Amino acid sequence: PLGMSADGDAEGFRRRRTAEIKNGRVAMIASIGYILPEYMRFPGEISPSLSLKFQNIPSGLAALYKIPAEGWAQMGCLVAFLELFPMRQDMDRAPGDFATCGKYGIPWFYVAGKHRQTYSTDEAVKEVNRMDPMRSQRSLNAEINNGRLAMVAIAGMVAQNAFIGTTGPD
Repeated sequence: PLGMSADGDAEGFRRRRTAEIKNGRVAMIASIGYILPEYMRFPGEISPSLSLKFQNIPSGLAALYKIPAEGWAQMGCLVAFLELFPMRQDMDRAPGDFATCGKYGIPWFYVAGKHRQTYSTDEAVKEVNRMDPMRSQRSLNAEINNGRLAMVAIAGMVAQNAFIGTTGPD
């Protein structure tokens, strides 16, 4: 709408669309993860060496300062692994369509030379191809729009927590 991509090329658009889909998926999970601790927590300890239980971790931005550095390092390593290996975007596939991911985008891994998956990507492609093309396009647009909404939602929740100090309705 602002004409910022009017002089862009197809490769640049593809890169931005891939990033939009991936960030939208992360934002959808983040929105759920930001709300969920208000209603339930994992049992047990997050750090046995510090005797820190999941129940002791506050909700919202306050959790950033309570989680040990080792925990952040583990999460960073997991994200780096996922970005580098199973969730790489192939140039011959549509943006957001990862060859190494099965149903609902959940990655499958090779174990002892054999891959373990319950739902192959080929089956998913065949299923989408059997669908009405308009329905398929509507589903893809819905994912992009829901991702955009989730990005705004998580930004709003973080802003509310930063400025007002609450993570939800009191």
